[in-house]
Formats: sequence, structure tokens, C-alpha cells
Amino acid sequence: MRAIILLVLLFTSLSSWSVELTSVGAAAMGKDLEETRDKAIRDAIRQASLQLGGSIHSSQMLVDGLVTRDQMSLKSNGQFRHVRILKEKISQGILEVKIRVEFIQGGQCEVNQGNGYRKAVAVAGFALQSPKQASLGGLNNIEQRLSGVMANTINGHHRLHAMDSGHVLLFSSVDRAPSSQNNVQRLSNSVELAKELGAQFVVSGVIRDLAMINPNAAEPRAWDTPLDFLGLSRQKRQRNFVLDVYVHDGISGSLMFQNTYATSGIWHYGDHQKTGFATPQFWKSDFGGQVKSLLSKVVGDLNSNLGCQPYMAKIIDARGNYIRLDTGGSVGMRPGDELTVFRTSTFFDLDQQGLMQLHDTKVKATITQVQPRFAIAKLDKTPSRYAIQREDVVVAW
Repeated sequence: MRAIILLVLLFTSLSSWSVELTSVGAAAMGKDLEETRDKAIRDAIRQASLQLGGSIHSSQMLVDGLVTRDQMSLKSNGQFRHVRILKEKISQGILEVKIRVEFIQGGQCEVNQGNGYRKAVAVAGFALQSPKQASLGGLNNIEQRLSGVMANTINGHHRLHAMDSGHVLLFSSVDRAPSSQNNVQRLSNSVELAKELGAQFVVSGVIRDLAMINPNAAEPRAWDTPLDFLGLSRQKRQRNFVLDVYVHDGISGSLMFQNTYATSGIWHYGDHQKTGFATPQFWKSDFGGQVKSLLSKVVGDLNSNLGCQPYMAKIIDARGNYIRLDTGGSVGMRPGDELTVFRTSTFFDLDQQGLMQLHDTKVKATITQVQPRFAIAKLDKTPSRYAIQREDVVVAW
């Protein structure tokens, strides 16, 4: 029996150098464009790996001319990240995508079947520590709107599948974030949100500072640009943007990642001008551009850290030799994929705080049917013998 594995896993470390590659992948058009695009991207990553000397092992099973099982294992001495689609076209029933991808040599995250799944992420609202600071520029919508911007940016990276839950604020008190529920940095309401949305991780945070750096600087005037050209420019109105970002595990509620990000930029507007957050007028400002760059940095860190984690999904029903999983086609699950079943249990530490444990049952689950929000898998052993039940999990390494 393998040793008990704690649910809170250490993030893999990245190596010292990287290289960008361009490759092309293709897939036959199906009924679901997103699924077809995902297959084409995975094929393009295969081609990129081959450029670097990676190896591929694949197998298919055909029944009446239809592929019912398609397995691929790809290994390379590093990891891929920051996948960007440069071009895509459909010709004669084939979707072809051209991607640019960054390869980090020596990383411990193999581009294999397990890590190929898009990890489902729920992005909750970002609370304001000082709501009065948002009145300048009319940025009061930032608590809900920031999560939508971040979710859209995350979904552009193709390693995570983000869902916008900006209407949900997880912290009753921002001063106690990120662990407002107890002293071991577990957040019980993050588990509830993850369960509702079928997410493996929950991203949240607090906007710590939106204040002006130099509030006494004069408001901008129409003739400021000519004065700048003549070297007679006045002091610019600078504004802070400081953001705490937290990631909680959706199964245990444990804090997995936290970081503080800070930037500043020129606020071009007067005290009475209302731009709102994430509007075209907001993004045109220097301050908006700095915020956008910082959010790209945040998403890059999330993509690197969470993308290398083992894929996990909850069992929501068990009947006979079949189980229903709280996952589906949106994360890249396919018929024929094989996962391992882990029993969940709780143990108590010296402070009598309950912590989640995973126990390897050695039972394998093979996906037989995939829907957008759930999947059905067949077990290679009788579940009752191993007491497999709801709230247990499947894992793909």
C-alpha cells in the first residue's frame, strides 16, 4: 500500500532557462468546436515536444470504424506553458491551429495525459480593503469585474479552465484574509463554491490599495502634452494598485498559494471623471495599462503553478462498477482516459483541526462517457469492496 498522500501538494520548481517554439497541430472537426480546438492544441504540443527530442507513446481502439479509446503519453525533459494561438483555420473538415509555446527545461511537470487536463478554477470576487479609494474614477465595480477579467485571461492560456464567480466574496473580514475561517488557513466556503461549480481550485483575493500616490498633484489639462514636449511638464498624478491573490484547494479548503502584486501608473483623469473599471476608457490610461500587465503576471504565475498539479475530481455517485465524476469535457476529459481512485478521510492535528488525507485504493477508473459537466467511469474492481463512495476523488498524475 502506498503511503498516505496529503492533499496539500508542493508546487514544482521551474528550471533556469526557457525557449519559445512555434508549432502546428490539427484535428478533425467534431460537433463541439471547443473540443476540436483542444485536440488540435494538444497535437501542436506533441509536435513541439518532438522538436525538443521528446517521446510519444499512443494507442487507439476502433469499433465499427469509430475511435472509442485514444490514449497519448508524451514525455520531455521539462514543461510547456504560456500556450498562445497565433492562427487557426478550417479546411475540408480539419481544424488547424498554429501556436507559440514556452518550454521550460528541467521542470518536474511532464506534459503527460494527467497534466494535459485543464484544471477547473473558480475565480471569486476581490474585496476592497478601502472602498472609498474606488470612488475616484468610479471604480466601485472592481470587486466583481476584476474576477471576470482574470477569468478571461486565464482561459486564454489553455492549461486552466476558469469560471467567473465575481458575485461571491469569500472573506467576511479582509483583515483576516486569506484564512478567515480558522487558524490553519483553510477556507470552508471555498469548498462550497468549488463543489457548486465543479472546480479543483478557488482563486480569490483582496485589493489592498487604489490610493493616489500624490493626491495634491494638479488635475490633467488639455495643454499638458505640448508642455511635456517643451520640457515644462508638471508632476504626474500617480495611482497605486496593490493586490493580494490566494488559491485554495477546492476539496480540502487548504491555502495552496498566495502572493502580493503591486504596480502604479499615471491616472490621466480628473477627480470628477468616472471611467469605471475594465472599460475601454480605463484601459486607455497608463494606470489601466499597468494593471493589465500586472494581471497577466498574476495569471502567468497561476498557470505555471496550478497547471503542474495532479488533476483531481470528486466522485458524486457510485453504482455497481460505475462512478459519476464532477468533471467533464470542458477540462479535456476523453473516453478511454484512466484515473486512480483515492479514498478521502479526515485526521486531526494537535490543535484538533481537521485535515484531509488521500489513500490510494489501487482501483483504476476508465472514462466511458463524457458530458460537459460530468463524466462516467468504469472501475476495474468492485467499489463496495473498497468502500468507494461520494466525496472520494479520482487523480491523474
